[in-house]
Amino acid sequence: MNRKLIFSLIAVLSITTSTFSQVREGQKLDAIVAVVGKYPIFRSSIDGQVALYQIQRNVQLSPTELQGLREQLLQSEIDQKVLLVRAEQDSLTVSEEEIDDRINEQIKVYERQAGSLEVLERQLGRSVSEVRASPDFRDRAREAILIEKLRYSKFSGSQEISRHDVETFYNLYRDSLPTIGPQVELSSIIKYIKPQADQEKRVKDFAKKLIDSLRNGADFATFAVRYSQHSTASSGGDLGGPYPRGTFVPEFEAAAFKLGAGQISDVVETEQGFHIIKLVERKGEEIRVAQILLKAGVSKIEEDSIYQVMQQLRRRIMAGEDFAKVAMVESEDAETRAAGGSLGRVRLEELAPGQKSVVDSLEVGEVSEPVKIALSKTLTGYQIIKLVSKVGSHLPTLATDYREIEYAARQWKMSTEFQRFVEETRSSVYIDKRDLKSFY
Repeated sequence: MNRKLIFSLIAVLSITTSTFSQVREGQKLDAIVAVVGKYPIFRSSIDGQVALYQIQRNVQLSPTELQGLREQLLQSEIDQKVLLVRAEQDSLTVSEEEIDDRINEQIKVYERQAGSLEVLERQLGRSVSEVRASPDFRDRAREAILIEKLRYSKFSGSQEISRHDVETFYNLYRDSLPTIGPQVELSSIIKYIKPQADQEKRVKDFAKKLIDSLRNGADFATFAVRYSQHSTASSGGDLGGPYPRGTFVPEFEAAAFKLGAGQISDVVETEQGFHIIKLVERKGEEIRVAQILLKAGVSKIEEDSIYQVMQQLRRRIMAGEDFAKVAMVESEDAETRAAGGSLGRVRLEELAPGQKSVVDSLEVGEVSEPVKIALSKTLTGYQIIKLVSKVGSHLPTLATDYREIEYAARQWKMSTEFQRFVEETRSSVYIDKRDLKSFY
C-alpha cells in the first residue's frame, strides 16, 4: 500500500474512525501513541481505522500487514495534526453549518457503502442521529475542514502551471494514465433565480420582530423550531458545545462573545443568512449558544418567470439563431459566457444525475428544455444544454485531451508542493512519536 493511498484512506475515514475509539466498560484505558502540539493521538484511533479498513474491504490482514498499516496510518494521523496546528496558527475557522453539511455528506457516502441505513448503524454501533450530534464526529469533521481550508489557502487550484509542466507530467506518467471514459461536448446557457429586490430587507425586518418578542419573554426554543432554517431547528437551535474562539465565522463569533448568559443578540448577518443568537452559557473563553437562522428565498413567481425566459431563448435557437451568440448575450454564467456557453468535454460520470438524464435524451446538435439546477447552497437557476458531440472511451493524449491532462498535472504539482509544505511544517511542530510495536 503506497503513501498516496493511505492519505486517501485517511480522508475518507476522518469522521468514522471516532466510532471505534470509545473505551467501553471492561476494556483497558486508551493509550497515547503520539502527541503533536497539544493534540494526543490514541491507539484506539489507529485501531478504529484498521478495523474499518478491513470491514470495508472484507479482508483479514496478516500480523505483518497489520503492523505496516498501523505505522502508515499513524504517520498520516501525525501529518493531519501537524496541519491542524498550522491551520489554527493561521486563524482559519469553521462554521457549525459547514460541519453539519460535512457530516451529512459523509453519512450518505457510508450509507451507500453499507447498503442500507440499518447496516450502517450496526457498523457504527449507534444511530445516525447520535452520530450527527456526537462531539467526536463534529470535532473530526471540523479538523478535516480546517485542513482543507489550509490546503486551499496555500495551494489553490488557480496556481500557475506551464505547458512545460504539463508535458513533463505526461511524459512521466503517460503509461499509467487511466483510460478516459465516455465524454460529451456541451454548451450551456444559465440564468439565475434571484429573490425580489426587497426580499433580504423583509427577512431582516422579520428577524427584528422575532428579537423584540424574545426579549419580551417569548421562548427561544419554540421560535427556533417554528422559524429557523438551520439543521438544529428541531433541537431548539442549540449548537452544542461549549466551543472555543475560532469555531464560528467571525461575524457570528464576535456577536456571540459579547453576550451575557441568556441574552439575545441583535440581527447578525453572515453569508449563511440572518442569525439571532442566544448565549446559553460561557466558561472562560468557551461558549455554548443557540441560534435562529433565517434566509432570504425566492418565490414561485420569480422561478416561473425565469423558466419562461429560458423557454423563449430555446425557441429562438430552435428557430435558427446561433446558440453561441445567444449565450454570449443572455447567459449569466460568467465562466462560460465569453466562450459562447461552451463547457468543453465533460465525462458522463461527472454530470449530476439530472443533467445526465437530460444529456442522455439528446441527439448531437439538439438543445434541451430548461432544467432547474442547484449552483450553490443558496443559488439555483435554469439551464438549457446543447449536445455538441459525443466521444467514446480512449487513452488520453496531449493533442486530444490537453485540458484533462493539464488538470491532472496541476493536481500532481499541488500535491508535490503540499507534501513539501507538510514536511517543512512538521519540523516546526512538537512531535512525540512512540514505538507502535510496544502497544501490540
